Amino acid sequence: MANIKSQIKRARQAEVKRERNKDAKSALKTLIKKFNAAVDLEDKPLASERLKDAVKALDKSVSRGIIHKNNAANKKSGLASRFGKMPEKAPVIEEEKAQAEEVATEEKPAKAAPKKAVKEKDEKKPVA
Repeated sequence: MANIKSQIKRARQAEVKRERNKDAKSALKTLIKKFNAAVDLEDKPLASERLKDAVKALDKSVSRGIIHKNNAANKKSGLASRFGKMPEKAPVIEEEKAQAEEVATEEKPAKAAPKKAVKEKDEKKPVA
């Protein structure tokens, strides 16, 4: 731990910034995953909307200093490329779309605790 007041303050500020950046990066990843889910659904209007949200978030994170501008440019390029490769096809059946959207937005359940093995009493076997 630092001994000097200014170093203590600087360490405290760095921790706050680290937490804030971590939250922002997590939100950014979530937006990108939502875009990828929309592309997998082959729903062009939804994917277009999600692409716009992801690009906006990437630009904001660059201006806030969370990620480097080249990193954001590479991510935006990849997203735009994936969007451009989407096929022009008829809309997906509403039931399939709703089911896929539900899968894309549902949260993963917490892992259950492992079950403890029940010890069976050792029974003495008669010697034949």
